[in-house]
Amino acid sequence: MRQYVATLHRSDDGSWGISFPDFPGCISGADTYEGALRKGAEALTFHVRGMLEDGDPIPEPQDEAALRADPEFTEDFQEAVVALVLLAVPEVPAARRAAGSR
Repeated sequence: MRQYVATLHRSDDGSWGISFPDFPGCISGADTYEGALRKGAEALTFHVRGMLEDGDPIPEPQDEAALRADPEFTEDFQEAVVALVLLAVPEVPAARRAAGSR
């Protein structure tokens, strides 16, 4: 299993959003912090499954210090709560792998 850095932000209405710097576009949210972590883990698994089906490489996890030092992510870390989310790399059904390799 791999661990990926997630940034969580609380909105004005009290709900939480979660994103993953290693996976641009992989976002989720929920009414509570715990819910956002749970939904974020589900979104990450779904996102990675799609990448695998498409034959895209899965990035190695970057550590928080490296991400914070990257100017591309400066805004993501402002006022963020940082968490690590475990990813068990999902299996891709053989039929989907075969279809994706055409």
